[in-house]
Amino acid sequence: MQRLTLEEFRKRAVEVAVAAVGTPGVSALCSGPLWQLAAHDFLHPADERRGHFIVEEDGNWLIFVVRERDGVCFPFESAWMFSCPVLGDPDRLAGMILALPQLLAGPVGLCLGGMRCDGPLHEAIRRLRPFARRYSEFSVTECMIIDLDEGVERWVGRRSPKFRRTLRAAEKEGGIEIVAAGDETAEALFARVLAIQQQTYKWREGTDIFQSPEYAGFYRSLLGGLRDQGQLRLLFARRGDEDLAYIFGGVAGETYRGLQMSYREDLRSLGLGNRLQWENLRRCEAEGITRYDLGMHSPYKERWADRREENTGIFLVL
Repeated sequence: MQRLTLEEFRKRAVEVAVAAVGTPGVSALCSGPLWQLAAHDFLHPADERRGHFIVEEDGNWLIFVVRERDGVCFPFESAWMFSCPVLGDPDRLAGMILALPQLLAGPVGLCLGGMRCDGPLHEAIRRLRPFARRYSEFSVTECMIIDLDEGVERWVGRRSPKFRRTLRAAEKEGGIEIVAAGDETAEALFARVLAIQQQTYKWREGTDIFQSPEYAGFYRSLLGGLRDQGQLRLLFARRGDEDLAYIFGGVAGETYRGLQMSYREDLRSLGLGNRLQWENLRRCEAEGITRYDLGMHSPYKERWADRREENTGIFLVL
């Protein structure tokens, strides 16, 4: 196993992205380098995250930060634990984890997340239980999934008649145009997103995630990275020259991962969220996306999603 510095890891982001797409049972975008590094750089206080433990072997990766006070290894992103810190072949990864006490000459504590419950990677790590000094599992985040492998029309057919009427009604609202982000800079695009966000009810109530400098920095970094890699999917609802709403996400492999969506509070009655999501689904189908990940659960997503996937976390000491 080759141990890398953080800067060496940054330079090998393309390899990490390939490993994330090829790892079964994890979110390819959230476990990829753009998400992991944006979280590392903006979401977690420096005094909690002093060291790094990053190793690679034949395209398999273990990617951790080491908490100085107790030596426990955590994922780069532990705000939601959408990100999985071990990427590659599940059996190879389990073997690499099992060998860590010899590599580090002592007990090793690892906190893992971002694995689909009962998926191939979860099952491989679970087989380490007999060798662990301590092993425990805990629930982390869940994701609401739309299946597009049979196309948008089949998805629509699985929705209720009432919801289908709602989608048709949103499309009839006149004077609204849905346009993709152009060749503007990342800063300009984020400024447009933020301008809409500042006109939402969450912003007015002081509960908007973009009001936190850490989370604003995270999403600004992620938007820029996705744009540079050609993975950004950002649509605006416009009326004339005016931005009214947006939907922001990214693609990795054949998966679209939704990130944020908002509309101006004074235009709530126009159904812009429904219209943006519906248009986004059709565009995803056109480019061959088969899995549309809406992110964590919220009540409105239940009308859109085909199923809910549970992710699990594991803490083990070897």
